[in-house]
Amino acid sequence: MDPNTMWSARSDLYSPTRFTCPVEYDFPGDRFIPNRSLMDLDQAHTLLTSKAKEATSPKFNDKYRQKLEENLSLDSEGRPFKMLIFRGSPKSSRKSLRLIDEMRRSEEEAFNYTNNVKQYRSFPKCEARILDAPNIRDDYYLDIMDWGKTNMVAIALGSELYLWNAETRNIQKLLQVDRENDYPSSVAWSADARTVAVGHRCSEIQLWDAEALKLVRSLEGHQKKVGTLAWNGHILTSGSLDKAIINHDVRVRNSLISRVQTHTHQVCGVKWSSSGNLLASGGNDNLIYIWEASKISSSHFLHRLNDHRGAVKALAWCPYDSDVLASGGGSMDRCIKLWNIQKGVCINSIDTKAQASLQESSSF
Repeated sequence: MDPNTMWSARSDLYSPTRFTCPVEYDFPGDRFIPNRSLMDLDQAHTLLTSKAKEATSPKFNDKYRQKLEENLSLDSEGRPFKMLIFRGSPKSSRKSLRLIDEMRRSEEEAFNYTNNVKQYRSFPKCEARILDAPNIRDDYYLDIMDWGKTNMVAIALGSELYLWNAETRNIQKLLQVDRENDYPSSVAWSADARTVAVGHRCSEIQLWDAEALKLVRSLEGHQKKVGTLAWNGHILTSGSLDKAIINHDVRVRNSLISRVQTHTHQVCGVKWSSSGNLLASGGNDNLIYIWEASKISSSHFLHRLNDHRGAVKALAWCPYDSDVLASGGGSMDRCIKLWNIQKGVCINSIDTKAQASLQESSSF
């Protein structure tokens, strides 16, 4: 048999036209492998067996073809172009050419820059208001003014105590002491600004209703002038000329819950931390004691700070870092010191050229 005839027979034997499927389907099949009923097998066989001729066009030269192939097969950096990249570089190392990505990146950088820039507070260079304070006592060891959270100021003027509303500018007289040689020596607003605690020279402590302007109750325990007061929830802490620190639970009849006497001179200032776990006390013995609320009744202090060279009255806890305490010394010291309470060390000292008698930290 002629070899050409044999090859033709074999090709007819394996021709796709011999295997046409009589079954017709209404659906096109898989997106990559269509149904045989939808395929033109004769044309497919022709394309597979015939040798395609390379189409040429006299209009384009070789340089143009080479340039076109490079643009189609190479990326912008000259590397082989890949339609699908299954294992690429991290997203952070790829240069995105999309406008939306560039806009997001620029907005994120601007946001991070704004957060990293330190914003300093601007303090006023002149007073906002001047109030007359007749009969106010010029005594470093008195604490006769306190600002409540409802924008009310309680201030003692001689033997009287007044409430001044900073918003309405109204003035109300809360009390007047009629006893001879007695006057308000310390004032403190409660956290809810409903009660005003008033310490007296005669050692008495009174609790006043700021709304009804009435006396609620009196507390005892000191033998001499009460020069400083501080609230911690329902606990009222007082420091006195008798060198003692007393904690009162104002909810119960027998309010005295603890009394400690560690300072060797008058207690000039007491201040609770915002968390209520620590109490700082300053005295005329130039010392600061740090007390834990759970151990204060046992007279065991946490730290004893002795860097001041004068009486310590001004105390303030940092509003955003409970481990930092600020203290101010008297005329023999004239310094404001910052303390790391966790370690019990002084981290900064500022010479103010004058005694620090009142100190307050703000969270704003």
